[in-house]
Amino acid sequence: MTGLLRTVLDFVDAGGATMPPLLLCCLAMWYCILRAWFDLLPASAGALRAEMDRTFACLCGRSGAEDADLAHVLAETIRSRTRRRLSLAAVLSGAAPLLGLLGTVTGMIDTFDGVARFGVMSPKVISSGISQAMISTQTGLVVAVPGLIAVYFLRRRVHRQRLTPVRLACPADGGNAP
Repeated sequence: MTGLLRTVLDFVDAGGATMPPLLLCCLAMWYCILRAWFDLLPASAGALRAEMDRTFACLCGRSGAEDADLAHVLAETIRSRTRRRLSLAAVLSGAAPLLGLLGTVTGMIDTFDGVARFGVMSPKVISSGISQAMISTQTGLVVAVPGLIAVYFLRRRVHRQRLTPVRLACPADGGNAP
């Protein structure tokens, strides 16, 4: 495990100053994606339905039209939480290649600075700057592409998901559902 950690830290160090923000962006993006995915699991849908049914049990005695309006608002509230998470994940996955591009620019600036100081005859200076540029670009794309695919997939699932509560029997009505 220590060898793997050392390899990862060396990779982050070789990528330059933009790698820590890029990795934080990656962690936050996947946190949002996984939370949205867990919200869309069938077990979670059952929990959401139970939450909606409890809410309707407390609001018995309303007319059918008011129940339908309330059902729509409640279902949209539950879906909006997942949509917000996916929107944040989409923003983070869009920011990842830009952070990678920033790393590319800083790597190239370091390369030109090394050439200006040591001349063209120092291949180590040139290769280290180019390596930094390519590592940060690669990492930005590796973070962004799967994130965008996951966000697209989950957004389609949220769009297809329909939560419609069933009106429960009200204790005030003697336990008879209308």
